[in-house]
Amino acid sequence: MGGSRGLGRAVSLALAAAGASVLAAGRDASSLAELRAIARARGLTLRTARADASRTAGARRLVSLAGAPDLLVVAAGDYWEGPVSRLTVERWEALARSNVSVAIATVQAALPGMRRRRYGRVLLFGVAGGEYPRAAARAHAYRASKVALLTLARGLAQEEAAHGVTVNLVSPGIIRSGGRNAAFAELARRIPAGRLGAPREVARVALFLLAEESGYITGSNVIVSGGYLI
Repeated sequence: MGGSRGLGRAVSLALAAAGASVLAAGRDASSLAELRAIARARGLTLRTARADASRTAGARRLVSLAGAPDLLVVAAGDYWEGPVSRLTVERWEALARSNVSVAIATVQAALPGMRRRRYGRVLLFGVAGGEYPRAAARAHAYRASKVALLTLARGLAQEEAAHGVTVNLVSPGIIRSGGRNAAFAELARRIPAGRLGAPREVARVALFLLAEESGYITGSNVIVSGGYLI
């Protein structure tokens, strides 16, 4: 879920290039169409589905379309920033739904098949700095939802390890999403590596955690941030 744009798109394309059978899902039809065009241009094969996995029925439909997947990547997650005084209940519930509820519903739909096969890889997306609750200028609620996701992921990892299912997180820092501009140079000065990350670098970590050979890694949170927030 969340595979049609941003880091989810990068992971979808990387998995397809590695030979995986990929179903990339998202809410936006135009983003899904753009992903298909990129895949065709690269000679890759993948399927797409428009879906809302924040509800149990939508998540089950998506997993059914995927054909009982061995690998599940949930990269969905809306972003909002602003002072706490402007954080309405409705905004918080929307953030929690996209960043946490989608993951819960989708994982629960995929787990029965993974348990039967005694094999599964679940990968969720956190945020650099999410290991510890901390003040985060104007992004308090977003980070709070990612702290909740990390806690849930580690609980799932503990529960599912005996069934051959791993559950891990990738937590990106500041990742370049488009061309260069002056704001990028200012951001890069705050990062020990001296630059922004690239989506392909996050996708590379995702491929490692999703590999069959990574079965002894579970409950981990891999931070891809160039040293940001060390």
